[in-house]
Amino acid sequence: MSTASPEPTDVGPAAGGNHAATDADRDHVVTLVSEAHNEGLLSRDERDRRIAAARTAATFDDLVPLTRDLVSADGRIVRPAPAVQVDAADPTQAADQVIAIFSGTERKGNWRARPNTSVLAVFGGAKLDLTEATFEAHTITINCFCLFGGVEVKVPHGVAVTNQAFGIFGGADVKVTPPQPGAPVVILKGVALFGGLEVRNPKLKKRRG
Repeated sequence: MSTASPEPTDVGPAAGGNHAATDADRDHVVTLVSEAHNEGLLSRDERDRRIAAARTAATFDDLVPLTRDLVSADGRIVRPAPAVQVDAADPTQAADQVIAIFSGTERKGNWRARPNTSVLAVFGGAKLDLTEATFEAHTITINCFCLFGGVEVKVPHGVAVTNQAFGIFGGADVKVTPPQPGAPVVILKGVALFGGLEVRNPKLKKRRG
């Protein structure tokens, strides 16, 4: 009887893990694995093993296990900006977690935006629509880490946005209308590595004549 460990079932995206991997997907993984080796997180043999597996990967489920321990929420390759300290005894102050790895996720409609939200987008995208959300604090901090991914934030007109994020072969772009006195404040923090952060207002509806 074989004593081999069963294949893990929690390493792929919730949906689409069986989709075919492209050459670009394989190259992204090779880049990440090579960077991990340069940072001392992987031995040369382990790097070579993972690169060989990436080159022959057929689906996303074949690729995800190769990077799962390198793109955890604490950012082992590039650490995001530290989150604002909150009172752990107050559950309403706990940071919300938004994760998109080899997939996409979206928050929209009437949802509660906590004072602190951490967003991890790796080979995927996250969209946060705050136009109908309930702000649980006057100041909302969104701390992002993007690796070959993107985060799009939509804020109501008049909301003040402070951009403290930066890009490495990526960028953080904020284009919003001027803030109104007393309006809520959204602070964007974090890093975009081969990815992008974007903050926009919703498009104004044209009035019918």
